[in-house]
Amino acid sequence: MTKKRCDIFRGTGRMIGNKARAARVGYLKWQNSHLPESVELILIALLLGVFTGMAAAALKGLVGLLNDSILAGVRIGKPNVRFLIWPLAGILATGLYQRYVVRGNVSRGTRIIRRDLDNGHYHLSPFTIFNPIVGCSLTMGLGATGGTEGPTALSGAAIGSVIGRWFGLSKAWLRLLVGIGAGAGISAIFKSPTGGVLFTLEVLQMELTTLPVLALVIACLFASTTAYLLSDFTFDIFFDKSLPLDPHTLGWVALLGIFCGLYSIYYSYTKNKATAFFTSIKRPWVASIATGASLSVFVFMFPILFGEGFNVITSLVNGVGVSFTESGILAGHSGMLWMLTGIVAVLLLKGALVAASYSGGGVAGDFVPTFFAGALAGYLFATVINLSFGLNLPVWLFSLVGMGAVMAGTIHAPLMAIFILCETTNTYGYVFPYLIAVALAYATVKILTPRSWYGEADHDDLMALLSRKDTPSLRANISGKMK
Repeated sequence: MTKKRCDIFRGTGRMIGNKARAARVGYLKWQNSHLPESVELILIALLLGVFTGMAAAALKGLVGLLNDSILAGVRIGKPNVRFLIWPLAGILATGLYQRYVVRGNVSRGTRIIRRDLDNGHYHLSPFTIFNPIVGCSLTMGLGATGGTEGPTALSGAAIGSVIGRWFGLSKAWLRLLVGIGAGAGISAIFKSPTGGVLFTLEVLQMELTTLPVLALVIACLFASTTAYLLSDFTFDIFFDKSLPLDPHTLGWVALLGIFCGLYSIYYSYTKNKATAFFTSIKRPWVASIATGASLSVFVFMFPILFGEGFNVITSLVNGVGVSFTESGILAGHSGMLWMLTGIVAVLLLKGALVAASYSGGGVAGDFVPTFFAGALAGYLFATVINLSFGLNLPVWLFSLVGMGAVMAGTIHAPLMAIFILCETTNTYGYVFPYLIAVALAYATVKILTPRSWYGEADHDDLMALLSRKDTPSLRANISGKMK
């Protein structure tokens, strides 16, 4: 009876599969004869944007749910042992998931996308849509310090590949949809459509003509809008100030840019060294324990390292006081000296801990951590200047500007950093100080370390883009009918 029932199920499955294939073949025939290329383009971009926005909202929801469950009942003014347990548990759980469920590695989204584009691997598995989401939820939800943007970009790239294959597109268009989907993922996670567009152009260096650019813009717009709608019309960083810019602060903003450039060199150096160390551990479980234990110990010592840290960023850019000593080993030690000590310690550790989050079995991104480090760097800079010279610089403004400066200096993508910062915080009114600080931070990095680049993309994004020549053969391949 059981065998007969299984045969019935198999026959039913084959019948459904055959009908689905027949329907798809019929659609493709109708598509080639009736559907204009422009309409098809808009439809693909719309679907890609909506699905990627849904994936980003799902990831944010899962991470937020796990974060809230861990943070509920945290004791203020005393060290909390839970911070010593959960980050390690998250890395181990993610390692188990990648090793026995995924049977692969989805730890570093941007690097995987770049590798697939370079190797001509555009047929991404449908499971790649979900695997980074689940892995990052376990890693970031249980307290690792990192970001959610890399996994979302990888999920968006997989969505683009799957949709492109369903529509029967050529290999050239599948390549483009992988890059467009990745940009939509960045757009959705930051709710920054321009930032997503610039990620594809500046970091992935996709060479696009008119139709692909239109697809990229539409996908990023729909992805960010969908994520915004599904997150109850909220941004991760709520900025409520609208103060005019004092021109007298611009000189100090320029110095902040140089300071952030110097810090970016240190941040990248420690992150790269930590990545090399953790990835050199040959036994996967030893690597997971080493990275997870490192995260747990330092999150226990400094709880503001827990998760993405958007609550800390929001407080800093709005001029709201943040306690850097409560609930950790410095609990009970108040005062300016202890606060500055805590900030310096976190800034020194941040890059290495971000590397630990994705080098030993975890799944995390490294864009958001640069925002966090930049906000702290700006806060530290302005506070020390005010104390040293008796000034009254707006500390919140320097925290805001520092976010873009450190992202530009570490990711080597200054244009993307400016627009993500403007759109994430809705602060286009401060674009002039952003330009000054970002330009000087990036220039400082390039002058002092001319051969440095963003490791996940394997090139110095802006300089390589400016020196790159057109490729007519590629344009010839993608200018024709999508088939």
